[in-house]
Amino acid sequence: EGKTMERFVIALSRIMAVIAAAAIVVLMSAIVVDVTGRYFTNSSVPAMLEISEGSLVVAIFFALPWAGVTGAHVAVTIVSSRVGPGWNRVFDLVVWVFCSLVVAWLTVASGTRAMSATRLNETRMGLVQWPVWPLRWIIAFGFAVLLLVCLVNLVRSLRGRAVLGAETSEESVSTETVFPPVPTERE
Repeated sequence: EGKTMERFVIALSRIMAVIAAAAIVVLMSAIVVDVTGRYFTNSSVPAMLEISEGSLVVAIFFALPWAGVTGAHVAVTIVSSRVGPGWNRVFDLVVWVFCSLVVAWLTVASGTRAMSATRLNETRMGLVQWPVWPLRWIIAFGFAVLLLVCLVNLVRSLRGRAVLGAETSEESVSTETVFPPVPTERE
């Protein structure tokens, strides 16, 4: 059952990453259309700002789970690279418990806000009237799937397995580059 959940979380995160990438293309296209419109007409094209903002929300919050699955998030290994595997397992457990708690709180808070925004039919008044409440659900859904990634990594840590993305998140700069070894003899 654990492997099935992992496969589901990875597949869902991958689909969301593709949607996030498409949202970036929409964002870039909206910016190009708006800049071109401003150049030729000296005014903004209606709804381009709102489309850009919405695309940005999708790109950010749908990419979060994939970053967790692939290890693309920021990782600092100053301490973990200097201690043994036992301590690293403890660090993994503490980190994923903490991350799970924080992301659970963010999921509940954003879900509550999305429900309120839906009930109020929250809209943004700009050049056009634009519904904001669907974007609030995108934020809540992104956090919910990120929570699943955190829980999968927590379970993997509890079982003594490497977290998702551990094999791809090797640091690109070795600790020797940042902290050169102290010479033992005078040169």
